[in-house]
Amino acid sequence: MNDTTVKREFRRLQWILWLFVMVCLTSACKDEEDAAMAPYDPDQPVVIDHFTPTEGGAKTKMILYGSNFGTDKSIVSVTVGGKEATMISVKAKNIYCIVPEECYEGTVEVTVGEQTVTAPTKYKYVPQMVVTTLCGYVDDLGNGDIIPEGPFDNCGKIEYPLWFSFDPQHSNILYLTQNTNKNIRILDLEKEYIYTTQINSFSITRMCSISWTNDGDMVIACPQNNIDRGVSNIILKRNPREDGLDFKDVTPQRLTSSRACNGSMILPQTGEIYFNYRAQGATYRYDFVTNGYDNNPTVSASQKENLMFQVPDKASNFSFVMHPDGLYAYIIMHELHYILRANYDEENRQLVNPYIVCGASGQAGYEDLTSTSARINTPGQGVFVYNKEYEKEGKRDHYDFYFCDTNNHCIRILTPDGIVSTFAGRGSTSANVYAYGYINGEVREKARFNAPVALAYDEVNKAFYVGDSKNYRIRKIAMEEIPEEFLDQSADENTSNEAQISKNKGETVEMND
Repeated sequence: MNDTTVKREFRRLQWILWLFVMVCLTSACKDEEDAAMAPYDPDQPVVIDHFTPTEGGAKTKMILYGSNFGTDKSIVSVTVGGKEATMISVKAKNIYCIVPEECYEGTVEVTVGEQTVTAPTKYKYVPQMVVTTLCGYVDDLGNGDIIPEGPFDNCGKIEYPLWFSFDPQHSNILYLTQNTNKNIRILDLEKEYIYTTQINSFSITRMCSISWTNDGDMVIACPQNNIDRGVSNIILKRNPREDGLDFKDVTPQRLTSSRACNGSMILPQTGEIYFNYRAQGATYRYDFVTNGYDNNPTVSASQKENLMFQVPDKASNFSFVMHPDGLYAYIIMHELHYILRANYDEENRQLVNPYIVCGASGQAGYEDLTSTSARINTPGQGVFVYNKEYEKEGKRDHYDFYFCDTNNHCIRILTPDGIVSTFAGRGSTSANVYAYGYINGEVREKARFNAPVALAYDEVNKAFYVGDSKNYRIRKIAMEEIPEEFLDQSADENTSNEAQISKNKGETVEMND
């Protein structure tokens, strides 16, 4: 046999072998496909071997493995902890579903036709960050009674919440100004009760930001747009009371005079007040500790004394939030959709000229990007929140900045590196096409707000409070509270809140069918 014949025979054998392998693979694939599409047999038992993942929160995607599930979703259901899961797909050997909310007890059951079987292990429910309603009530048309004083579950409509601030000496007392009146609302979070105190001095018609002196007195910005010598900031001297409501019935004193001041703060390093003059986009400071109350020059368009800096845009509302470590202040340009940063100059003991760190002037939008590439829409109040990972990494700045993105109906995060992401809101896309609404639940997948403006953070209890202006309510963002009877079956009570917050910065877990 010559070489040509040998080569020809070898190629023929190769083709025969290849055809044999292909036939085997095709047959195996067909057998596997047939097995996956096998119908439910009522004469055979339904079996659950296992499921994955074995722990997580609501809305987790779960796959159950077993046999005799069939392929007809109409006769198949899954419950977790007695709550019905959302079905995605069913094949003879696996079921794909979404874990329901509040399934604390954890028993996993599958019903196919007339058969119901229980998985050999329970699902371990892990608490997650959720949005709930703290207080406030209106009907579907936005109508509700305004009740000056009462328990959280019967306190009526919360009108136009603008600015929150915790009393630095009473961690359970939260103060709130409202954009359209001269009331201060006082929330006792321990007693779950709300009070109202009204400021009737100096012809004040409304109040804006709240800050605190180094002695623990309250300072409030009070814009009076048509009065040059009108009060622009008032100070309320603390009147200690056993119930902690130290400012419930306190007569204010004038602190600064100017028109159009809608934002102020106390610089902690010096005790001076920094306050704005909206018409000129200017920021002034006044040392009232040294010079006394209301001895500052009247601020006008030509006034240069004590002028610290000007923001890029005139005639726009802006407010200040000081970093907890005194490194800098963020200046929130509410109407022009950006945030500035003014660093603290230790040598001269003052804030210096600010620069943009988030968004762009006049460019409203919704983009989770970096720094000036990000887009926000009418930012409201913001708060600094400690992030322990930054300290572990040796960074100087240990705080993220959470802020209300009012007309995007959500809460955003600005990291020290300038990364902007969405923390809460704009969920439930299956409900309708709108980003706004009134829906409680998991912070990103489900919850919705309607024009959130005010924001506070309780460092002790790791809870956010949101003034949800067009829902006329105060919302709360915190870890789920699992009923005591289910605590042993839930995840560790010490689950890291910081880890949960980080998870909601945009990380997602996808599972393939």
